[in-house]
Amino acid sequence: MRIEIWADVVCAWAYIGKRRVERALADRRGEPVEVVWRPYRIDPTAPATAVPLAEALRDPLADEVLRACAPGLTAAENRMRVSRVAAAEGLGPPWGAAWRTSSHDAHRLIALAHEHGGTGLQDRVVEGVLHAHFVDALDIRDRSVLAGVAARAGFAAGAELLAGDAGDALVRDLLLEGRARGIRTSPTLVVGDRALAGAQPAEVVGEFLDAAVPGRSLPGEVERLRWAESLLGQGDRSGPSRCCARCSPSTAATARSPRSRPAPTSRRRSWSGRDGPWSRW
Repeated sequence: MRIEIWADVVCAWAYIGKRRVERALADRRGEPVEVVWRPYRIDPTAPATAVPLAEALRDPLADEVLRACAPGLTAAENRMRVSRVAAAEGLGPPWGAAWRTSSHDAHRLIALAHEHGGTGLQDRVVEGVLHAHFVDALDIRDRSVLAGVAARAGFAAGAELLAGDAGDALVRDLLLEGRARGIRTSPTLVVGDRALAGAQPAEVVGEFLDAAVPGRSLPGEVERLRWAESLLGQGDRSGPSRCCARCSPSTAATARSPRSRPAPTSRRRSWSGRDGPWSRW
């Protein structure tokens, strides 16, 4: 079984979700499970040059977006809530990002790790990037930071590959594929034709995996045509996500962009787990 985790490494719920998936898999018996990380962007307008997060949060637009993700909470209250959840999952202290910055190069490194070393190397790189951003409070747009992550993960070629444009086209293609497949939340777990959105509790992840059936493999050209048709059906609407898994998991499980509608090739049906629904294309 292959699990795809579509997530942004600057999304705190992606790190929380990673721990919950790991716990669900640790309790699981049966066929081997392969976990592959795919890119998602919760903040496509993030600057290439990092800005202190405290400064970015003073922007009224940022405050509006954060309030939409956590109705009834201020940005500070929401960050405190996420910190408490992270602590319960064994993350930190310390805890908390310090920079608003583009995650594109981090996604390049993660995709390249999978290409060059498979899922084991990719997992170590993902863990290193998340730890650097949320625990060490480093700027993960800084290539020296990413080079350090790569080296500690055992990805010796990572720094040299990042110095060029390796992985750039791959990440951009995957981001398009994610939009075509209707990914609207970080993190979103996909197995076959079923998806589970949000950093759901480990027991819900386990239920989802028990119910999931691996999808049939299609020729690459057929898949590309399928995703292209889906993008056309959506009008290829791109831009900042209106809601990521900074929402509470129960809300994030059904979160969709308010302007989006299922594309012809991405129609979904929903099932209910004990604590939250999942969907099928």
